[in-house]
Amino acid sequence: MDFDDGRFVNYRDNIDNRDQFELKNKTIILITGVPGGINYYKRIQSSIGQQFCRRIDFYIRGFDKKDERRGQYQGGIDQIAKLIDDFMIKIGIQSTIFLVHSYGGIVFKNFIYLKPHKVEGLIQICTIPMTIWEGQKKLEKLELQKYNLDLNKIQYETLSDENFRQQLKQKIQQTKESLQMLSEQEKFQLGPIVAFSFLDIIAMLKIRLSVPGKYHEIFHRFRQLNQNIPRMIAYSKNDVLILSNTLEEEIYQYVVGENAVQRRITKLQSPEPHLDVNNFSSNYIFRFDDTTHFLQNEKSNELGIFAKHFIRQIDSTQIVTNQPKI
Repeated sequence: MDFDDGRFVNYRDNIDNRDQFELKNKTIILITGVPGGINYYKRIQSSIGQQFCRRIDFYIRGFDKKDERRGQYQGGIDQIAKLIDDFMIKIGIQSTIFLVHSYGGIVFKNFIYLKPHKVEGLIQICTIPMTIWEGQKKLEKLELQKYNLDLNKIQYETLSDENFRQQLKQKIQQTKESLQMLSEQEKFQLGPIVAFSFLDIIAMLKIRLSVPGKYHEIFHRFRQLNQNIPRMIAYSKNDVLILSNTLEEEIYQYVVGENAVQRRITKLQSPEPHLDVNNFSSNYIFRFDDTTHFLQNEKSNELGIFAKHFIRQIDSTQIVTNQPKI
């Protein structure tokens, strides 16, 4: 899809199946983690099926293995939110449900912060929490030790300078080759970091440096998200990149805590006897004890089933107004 100002976005859409959709008024937009790719959600998509509802793979510039710079779009986190919003406007979607994994949570949670009225629900799988996560700590060690990056001295605009980019690209390629020599256990501890390309790294750096407070400012936004948006959350106890206790902090704040906004189920869409009708989202928190960070692949069938159940039920809920406790 091309925009008049030089921006463009690649996406994949199953709209050709619209006559067969079970839910004709629902759309899921899927945003990948890093590294991305066209088959990132292939297994979950197979579980959800082509005929459930409209389903769009949205490829963030930079994470789609292409240069992030396109017209006015340079890769800043708020520019990504505007790109998603303009995309939705252009294809005529008023609001949608987002499914995100890992670093895709950074992109989407910022979109919630800026455009909450465009979001019907969030399905988050091992997503970035509300604080610095283990994977980022490991990446920052590489930035200092291998890439010679001091982000206190680098400006956002520097990341578009061709000389800087060429020097960084060479360092990243050398580091990537050396990481391939690590043991399998060491590679496991680093997860997708061993596969990060120059474009992946530069895109993440631009997100971090595009706001004055870097990740601290971004996480501050994440602690102020609209609590009325229903969530389904899946995570792994054995995730070495995003520790379960950091996600459980988010679950407490937004779903089960005493100050969390609750949704009451007004009508069950399937004969499920064990749902908590007084707290809709509490039924859709799934902790897996036999998986890793790559939950979207390892439990794809289960997650697809859970996601469809969550989406079917959303419209048959209403917010319960509680006075916040201090």
